[in-house]
Amino acid sequence: MRALMEFRKTDVVRHLGLLDLQRTMQRALRRSGLPLKYSSGFNPHIVMSFASALSSGIPGDAELLDVSLSGETTQEACLAAMQRVLPPSLTVTRVRLVPDDFPKVGAALRQAEYLMTLRGGEAQQIAQAVEGFLAQEEIMALRKSKRGEAMVNIRPMLHELTVLPAEGEETVRLRARVSFVEQATLKPDLLLASLAEFAGVALPPHDIRRTRLLGEKDGVSTPLIDL
Repeated sequence: MRALMEFRKTDVVRHLGLLDLQRTMQRALRRSGLPLKYSSGFNPHIVMSFASALSSGIPGDAELLDVSLSGETTQEACLAAMQRVLPPSLTVTRVRLVPDDFPKVGAALRQAEYLMTLRGGEAQQIAQAVEGFLAQEEIMALRKSKRGEAMVNIRPMLHELTVLPAEGEETVRLRARVSFVEQATLKPDLLLASLAEFAGVALPPHDIRRTRLLGEKDGVSTPLIDL
C-alpha cells in the first residue's frame, strides 16, 4: 500500500530546499507512528518520493509526497498522524491510499499551475499585454536546462494565462497553467520575463506560488492525487 499525501508548503518555509524538505518529511514520518516501508541494504531509508521538486523561494499549495507503507491504515488515520507531527507552515491537507502497483505520480505529471502576483506601476501594463501575448503563434525565449541554453518556442508550453481580479491599484494577479514534462517545461520566471519583454517594461517585484500539479485523465487536466 502507498499513501499519496498532498501537503502545503507556505510562505514561512518557502526557502526550504529539497534536501531539507526530505529530511523534515522523513523525521515527521518516523514520528507519526505509521507503518512505513524501508529500503533494504546497509543504510535503510523510508521509501518515499516527491511528485516534483519545488524551487527554493516558491511556496506550494498542493505538493505531493508518495510514501510506501508496510501495513494497513486508513486515510483518516494517516492524515491525523501527519497533521499531529508537522507544523502549520508545512502540513498535510489530504491523503489517498493506493495499491503498490498504482502508477508513480511523478511519471504522470504533465502540467503545473501557478499564481503570480506583480506589484508596481508596470504591473498594469503587463496585464494589458496578456491578450496580445497569447495571440502570438510563436514566443521565442532562452530556456535553460541540464543540457545547456537554447532558444525555444514556449507558446506550445503555455496552456492558460488569465488575469485575475485585482487586489489593489498597483497589484496584478495572473494564473498560468504550463507544461511540466522533461522535454518541455515552462518555468514561471521565464514566462514572466517573456511577458514583461513583450509589454516593453522591466519585470516588477513579484511573487510566485505553485497552486496545483496536474496529470491528464480522459483528455482533461486533473490534479495528480485524483488520477
